Amino acid sequence: MITAKNVRVARFVAVFGVAALSCGAALAHPAAESDPSNKAVVNYTDLNLSSEADVRALYARLQRASARVCGDYKDLRSLAMKREYEACYQESLARAVDEVNHSAVTAMFAADSRVKVAGRVAKVSANT
Repeated sequence: MITAKNVRVARFVAVFGVAALSCGAALAHPAAESDPSNKAVVNYTDLNLSSEADVRALYARLQRASARVCGDYKDLRSLAMKREYEACYQESLARAVDEVNHSAVTAMFAADSRVKVAGRVAKVSANT
């Protein structure tokens, strides 16, 4: 039986887990280690994840946090930096979604066309 206390504890654990995503990004990208601003904590205790609107709100927060964590790589004039940014962003977002560990958030992540998931098959048009 799921109680309000269990939900609060799970959210508390997830908030700190999301903070770990920034540590993972720093380890994966050594240049980020020297910048203490490459950390993000996403608080979603105000959201009810049984509501689709709140799931979308949380996913948007996770996206923004991942973009902030990886912001140092977002030099679009450099293809190498753009690739670093995309890899950092996707890894950070995937870790955050895993830490939240909620089926609706995971489904939204899986449906996100911006995220390149290994094994994802390109959508084929019915007209082909």
